[in-house]
Amino acid sequence: MNKLVCRFPAMVILFAVLSATTSVAAPTAQEAIEAGNAQWTAGDLDAALASYQQAAASDESSVDARLKLAGLRMARQEYRAAVDAFQEAAGIDPSDAKPFIGMGIAYLHLGQDSLAHAALTEAIRLEPDRRDQIQPLLTRIETRLEIGAPKPAAD
Repeated sequence: MNKLVCRFPAMVILFAVLSATTSVAAPTAQEAIEAGNAQWTAGDLDAALASYQQAAASDESSVDARLKLAGLRMARQEYRAAVDAFQEAAGIDPSDAKPFIGMGIAYLHLGQDSLAHAALTEAIRLEPDRRDQIQPLLTRIETRLEIGAPKPAAD
């Protein structure tokens, strides 16, 4: 009986240790972004996509996660999905010009020149220092929009 009493606490501890669930903490958004960056560099776009999606899901306030996700969508020529991710990023931080620049380029790929123009114009409004970078693209869009517009009727 004495041996059983001495072993009982050890058995309880052993049972507690063996029955405890071990959980591996999910990576932080930044860790998932870094993994996605490495996967993208290695050419594993599917794994990078999963990492960026995990980053976005784990931190609803991460603009960077959505920008990475949108950039990868652009690289995969998934322009509608890229626009969605850029819009999410802009919704989180409407004062950041980067989502609007990306959105404008994605809209161009989708053939939606008016929306591209609006997004790029907003980017310039938010960051006037980027005007020199964005203006040539805006000028090309404006030219395309004028070419496609019906000519006014002559008096």
